[in-house]
Amino acid sequence: MSPVHRLSLLCLVCLLLLLESHASDILNDAHVYRAFASFEVVPDVIDEAPDCWARVSFKSGRQAEGGNRLTPTQIRNPPVVTWNVNERALYTLIMTDPDVPSRDDPRYKEFIHWAVGNIPGNDIDRGETLVEYLGAITARGTGLHRFVLLVFEHLQKLDFSSEPRISAQCGTVRRYFSTRNFTRKYELTNLYAGNFFQTQYDDYVSTVQAQLRECESERTLNELNGARNGTVFGGP
Repeated sequence: MSPVHRLSLLCLVCLLLLLESHASDILNDAHVYRAFASFEVVPDVIDEAPDCWARVSFKSGRQAEGGNRLTPTQIRNPPVVTWNVNERALYTLIMTDPDVPSRDDPRYKEFIHWAVGNIPGNDIDRGETLVEYLGAITARGTGLHRFVLLVFEHLQKLDFSSEPRISAQCGTVRRYFSTRNFTRKYELTNLYAGNFFQTQYDDYVSTVQAQLRECESERTLNELNGARNGTVFGGP
């Protein structure tokens, strides 16, 4: 092998090792708090970072990596979310955008994009869907939005029977959500896993917005929730 080829091979090996190291560093559980704090997810959404990362993989082939940038097109479908499970526990998952209408002016507080309760293990399909998954509807010109996905562990099945079920076609009723109020209401004290990414407007947002409609009783729910209660689930 010529010296040039040997040097090229060495550079390639070094690059692969660097990429592998970078990928493992991104989702290293030791760095969870630092990532959540540096993007101000702590304290904007939660008071403490989760214990470990949740793995969040979209059908587009992209993954959430603690603040990386993904497009609305790439996150159009619900992701596969996994975490290390306790077989004796259940889990409740939420995905929320605290930057509505923008991070500089979050007057609508959080916008809830997805909520599933009482998940056995990692099997989200067997959980109780409270809010169907809705992709990004970030408005043009509002910059990057943080999308935060949190997984809470609990030992007992929670009673969500009084909560409205929000379909993927419902939009404005998702405003004014509060992670803190929701977790207080259901005594979700064990934030077990989480992840987050950033996204901003692309042309696919118009497709998502076109699918939204005024849902049954949406006006009543908006009046019930609003800024007064700070949660789409009817107050703390």
